[in-house]
Amino acid sequence: AGVDAISLYGGATVGARTMLDALVPAASVLVETNNLKEAAAKAKSGAESTAQMKAASAGRSNYLSEETLEGTPDPGAVAVSIVMEAIC
Repeated sequence: AGVDAISLYGGATVGARTMLDALVPAASVLVETNNLKEAAAKAKSGAESTAQMKAASAGRSNYLSEETLEGTPDPGAVAVSIVMEAIC
């Protein structure tokens, strides 16, 4: 429900270079397996994947150029990863 609300109100989806790129894989693992350690790993992987995305279609990164974004993970996705690791 939280993922759905964030997507609805923020207008983002997975692949938009937002926190959802870390949150959705983590939430999916939690729902399927209830494995917090695996969910934290998926969140980290999702956050790291945003560094390879050339453009952001939602969130604050949406206002930045491709050159600025290149190689830098989305801050919201990284925050989700850090929180998941702390909970774990």
